[in-house]
Amino acid sequence: MKHLSRVARRVGVAAGLGVGTAGAMAGVLLLGPLAASILLVVVFVLVWPLASVVRHVTDDAPYGSAPLVAATAAGAVLCLPGLVRLLAWGALGLAAALTLALLFVLIDLVVPDREPHVRPSRKQRRLERLTDARLAEDERLIASLQCPLTIAELCGVWSETATQLAHGAGPRDRQAVAEVRRICLDEFERRNPDGFHRWLDAGAPANPGRYLLPLPGE
Repeated sequence: MKHLSRVARRVGVAAGLGVGTAGAMAGVLLLGPLAASILLVVVFVLVWPLASVVRHVTDDAPYGSAPLVAATAAGAVLCLPGLVRLLAWGALGLAAALTLALLFVLIDLVVPDREPHVRPSRKQRRLERLTDARLAEDERLIASLQCPLTIAELCGVWSETATQLAHGAGPRDRQAVAEVRRICLDEFERRNPDGFHRWLDAGAPANPGRYLLPLPGE
């Protein structure tokens, strides 16, 4: 049912474009090439800035291209007198409009159907930029831990993350904490494998310094 609806919509759009093209051609014949060109340019120049402003201030603009909207509006203005002329021609004008409509429908049916591109809203694009900025901030934090820190400083970082998790970190913070802890674990095992395994055997308490740092006097 959904496929039939899409086909019907495409056929309707194609037929409308065919009739519009017939009207535009008749409009050029009615006004003359020079007057028709001036009309197109004037309408395009007037509509383009307005469409750009609407697209900029609206979160969910119903169109993706301001120039395309302006060009469509200019063509529609030219079509109006052309369609009137076609109606004045009677059967000949209707036959010309129907012929072009049928031609456009046939062309559209030959062209493969593609899924429409859904343009993200302005709000969605803002959230994506904010998410990217937060990820970059997390990456800079993680990179700073790789790793001029001493093992004592890494033990302090581990204890701080344990406190942060105990106080209920959010999903984004938990992801960053998990990556920081992974780096700490790698460094613990690389720098002091014996103390690292003693710490794990003790159940990995919140203060790994007791197992990884040398005792006073050693």
